[in-house]
Amino acid sequence: MAYIRIESDHDWARGRVSSLPANWAGELLQQWGGKYHPMHPYRANAELREITDMLGHVHIRLDASDSEIVQKASDMAEHCLGLGSVFHSAQDLRRAMERACEAMGIEPPDRIKTTTEGAIGRMTDPLWWRRKLRVQHGRAVEKAAIRLGKVNKTRQLYVSDQTVRRRQQQNLRNAATLESTTATNENGEEFTMAELAAKGQANKAIRRAELMTRISGFEFIANKLGHAGMFMTITCPSRFHKWRTVNGWKVVENPRFDTTTDPREAAKYLGKVWSRIRAALARRGIKLYGFRVAEPQQDGTPHWHMLVFHAQQHGETIRDVVRTQALKESPNEPGAHLHRCDFKTMDTARGTAAGYIAKYIAKNIDGYGVEKDLHGHDTITSSQRVEAWASTWGIRQFQQVGGAPVGPWRELRRVAAVPNGAPDHLATAHRSVNKANQLEGRENQSVSWGHYTEAQGGVFIGRDYRVRIAMQERPDMKNKYGEPAAPVPVGVETWGIEKYRPSWVATNVGASFERAVHWFVESVRHTWTIARQWVKQTRPWEGSMGSALEEGLGLVSITVREGVANGLQYIEDAAGSCAKGLGFSPGLLQSDGQELHRPYFGLA
Repeated sequence: MAYIRIESDHDWARGRVSSLPANWAGELLQQWGGKYHPMHPYRANAELREITDMLGHVHIRLDASDSEIVQKASDMAEHCLGLGSVFHSAQDLRRAMERACEAMGIEPPDRIKTTTEGAIGRMTDPLWWRRKLRVQHGRAVEKAAIRLGKVNKTRQLYVSDQTVRRRQQQNLRNAATLESTTATNENGEEFTMAELAAKGQANKAIRRAELMTRISGFEFIANKLGHAGMFMTITCPSRFHKWRTVNGWKVVENPRFDTTTDPREAAKYLGKVWSRIRAALARRGIKLYGFRVAEPQQDGTPHWHMLVFHAQQHGETIRDVVRTQALKESPNEPGAHLHRCDFKTMDTARGTAAGYIAKYIAKNIDGYGVEKDLHGHDTITSSQRVEAWASTWGIRQFQQVGGAPVGPWRELRRVAAVPNGAPDHLATAHRSVNKANQLEGRENQSVSWGHYTEAQGGVFIGRDYRVRIAMQERPDMKNKYGEPAAPVPVGVETWGIEKYRPSWVATNVGASFERAVHWFVESVRHTWTIARQWVKQTRPWEGSMGSALEEGLGLVSITVREGVANGLQYIEDAAGSCAKGLGFSPGLLQSDGQELHRPYFGLA
């Protein structure tokens, strides 16, 4: 008699994890064994099947380093280039490349929004593949790590150790690239790209200082207007949390956890809650301004801290609206009314607004001035884990609420001087963003977000702010994917009202007229020559199909007019060694009774 061997659950489980790295296979089998019961195997088996199916869509080893992801990206770009020797029409080539993307679990470029040339250019670009693979691999690994229970304050805080190591490798590679790349401007000044990056938002100290300056500016305005400050926290429902804390320290698994969710979904949930809060407040005529900080809880689930200012009489209404919207989902689950949202009225006798939020800013950037986080970890290490968490899940950590945008503020720092006769709001905004030397009989002018916001029209100006970034179209230029180049900033622009006397009015008559004047002030930008090693890629259908990849050796020079090359922005201080900007007075541009238009400047 022939016997048929029936596979045991243990054999089945080992088979499900056989293709995974040893550490992942061991973790999965250990978790499965802890939940498996011979009489009731379904729950443990179903969970193991879900996790292994999810990991099966990742076509790079789960324990791959960032270097391996970079190499895989280069291989896929070269593979797509090689398809040009098989498919000789652009449409057929695009479809073949799209199949290669889908086989790797990567979404191809959008067919409606992206031209054929642009799509092919992206799918043959190692950097495009690198970004896509990093996102796919990082999120899949993190989601599996959360499911396995690796991410909590007793094991691996905020994110898995593997993700932190991979992010550190990426940062080290970026730093080495910046150090080995030099930039020379038209004045003969030479810097490494690392030196230029240190002058802008890539420098964590500068980023933190700017955020604190903006918060202090809002507080200055609130004090001036007699507004109150409120510090509030909004968290996600229980279904987003893999773990819960008991008695303030013990971590236990949350039975309400929804395995289909992840930190990115939780961030979207918080965004929707906030949009409902804003809409409800707007219907009541209530406006807020301030900042919000998104940071992870121990299991990687985001929550929001917000410091907002408002009219004194609106405090209780704001609390009611926020509480109503925050508790709209699962209002009766245990602890919802206690933990879902929290409010503290700012007491100026106990400290400033900057003091209330400073520790949240610091521990989410560089840990400056904070020794330990809430879980007792060193904040330098903690901030590195937070940075890896935000990068992996694509979560924006800091967001301004209300007020004028920060873009013109940064562009004004590139403006050396505004011309005589400029509108008062333009001159005030420029003075507010640049420190001035102390003059006889005057106090030193310091940077002031409050004065800048007032010059823009106030904290409730919305989209009608006065000073804007002037953008220049580049119709004759294309980006590296062969598509029309995006407009670039060239300075600031605004409108002012001036009085004038037309030529046909007699000089002895006191009559005068008003007209709108368009002001444009060019910002300071250098022409940089970038020297580094590079790899040149030709289009598969250009030249010989057999030589789709051409390697360039040695150093080359690239002229960059706007201070941007290969996706890296080089930010300088306008008060430093930059040359003087150009200012235009109305007399140079206006014609009687006509609106003024800024001139078109061609790129050098």
